[in-house]
Parts: sequence; structure tokens; C-alpha cells
Amino acid sequence: MTSFSASYLEIEPRELVRYLLRGTGQSDRDCVNTRDLLDFLKLEYLNFNFATELPDDAKDSVGGGRPRALLSFTDRIVATDESLDNERTRFSVLHEIGHYVLPRHEHTLYVCDDIGLSFAARLVMEKEASEFAAELLFLGDRFSVEANSRQISARTVKELASQYSASFEATARRLVEKSFRPCMLIVFKPEQKEEALASDAVSTWSVKYCIASPTFKTTYFAKVDGNAPAAIVPVVTQPERDIADGVETEMTISSHGAAAEFPFRAEFFSNTYNIFCLLTPTK
Repeated sequence: MTSFSASYLEIEPRELVRYLLRGTGQSDRDCVNTRDLLDFLKLEYLNFNFATELPDDAKDSVGGGRPRALLSFTDRIVATDESLDNERTRFSVLHEIGHYVLPRHEHTLYVCDDIGLSFAARLVMEKEASEFAAELLFLGDRFSVEANSRQISARTVKELASQYSASFEATARRLVEKSFRPCMLIVFKPEQKEEALASDAVSTWSVKYCIASPTFKTTYFAKVDGNAPAAIVPVVTQPERDIADGVETEMTISSHGAAAEFPFRAEFFSNTYNIFCLLTPTK
């Protein structure tokens, strides 16, 4: 392949994903190889300290966030900040590849910060690039087929994250988004207190966001509010606790705008940054 011009490609992102995976011989692999994709597209890859080496005008192009990855379209360069861990580096490279190949994304320079690279991105092009990156990361439909044959659990999240070299959060999201079964992922964040907490106090973790599978959303509800159970927080956030060692409980949740209450199996686990809950109907 000698050149790539996204402006003339009016095809669906999923078709582009299949094309790239086939073209790089990765359709049957367990984990996508970002180097093969970069070589196939003839993109150079750099990894350096953005804080000290990135030009000021490039830093200023980010909307207040810390730049973590960039694509120079005309120079055919993808770069990532050296502070990123392996999983975030891989996703960031795939995100910038998304900017490079997706139609109408051919700007001269993309500098992406933490928000642009996260699931909270609001700019359309950043969301599109992240969705494309997730399709590549999880090898298109490969993940969907495999995930739907496994139990919805913290152990499954850990196993699939390891297989696909993805973060626990990205894998948990994908597990729920692609599930044919009713399930929900609830992600909790720690609440910051102005006053110092007593050493024996239990910190509060509130709902950050929710992801519901299509069948869960239509049968029950699309989101919940509130905090993680106080008794569970110190257990799942213990240092060195295995993410696969979730805490299971049963709870009843009311649907928003309705009097109905539904019983669920809830499994809580943590990656130290967030607390997660996988919610499934009790049988």
C-alpha cells in the first residue's frame, strides 16, 4: 500500500476495521498488533515526554487538558506521551489511527488530551476515533462472539482484558455493550472531600456513569444514581486485591419514573481508580 486518502472513502467504519485487520493479517489473532497497523498505513511512531518536548503551539491546541497523543496528518506521524501505561498507549495509537483513516478526519494536526481519549469525549470526531479504536482493539466481531459465550463476571473481564491487552475499564464496557444478555456496568468514582477524612472512615464512591446492554436498557432502565455500598468499598479497594476476586450480593433497584422494583445480582470489583459493578437479573 503506497498511499491512503480518507477523503475519498465513503464506507462504514466497521468495513474499514475489517479491511485493516485483513490487510495486516490480524483477523485470527488474539490481540491486535499496533505496529503492523502503523507499518501497513506507512505511519511513523514516536514516544516521548510531551511536557518537555512538545511545542507550545501544539499544547495550546488542546482545550485545557494535558496532551497525551497526537497525529500529524501531513507528516504521517503518530506520537504518544511516554507517561502512558501499555494499555493506554495501545488505545491512544489506535485512536490516532482512527483520525487518520476515518472520512472527514483529515485535519493537519490532532492533539488529544485525557478527555478526548476517554469515553467522556464530547467532540464528535474524538468520539468517532475512540469508537473506531475500540473496534480495532477488540478485533471487530471477534470479541462479541467470545464475550457472549462467557459468564458476565469480573473474572471474565480480567481474562479478556489480558487476552486483548486492553484496560479493565475498556473491557468491562465492551463486555456489556456487545452483550446479547441483559446486563449493566456501573462505574463509581471516589468523592473528594475538602476536609481530611479520619483514618478509619470509609470513603464515598458515587456513580460516575452507567453502560447498559440493549436488552437491559429496554427491559429495565438505562442508568442509576447513588453510591457504592459502604460495606463493600473497603473490601474491593484493598491494596493488591485481584480484580477477578469480586464481591457478589443481591439488591433491589427501582426503575426511574416507575414504581416497579427489580431484583439483581451485583458483583463489585475495582482497578484502584474506579469501583465497578456488573448488574444482572437474578434468576
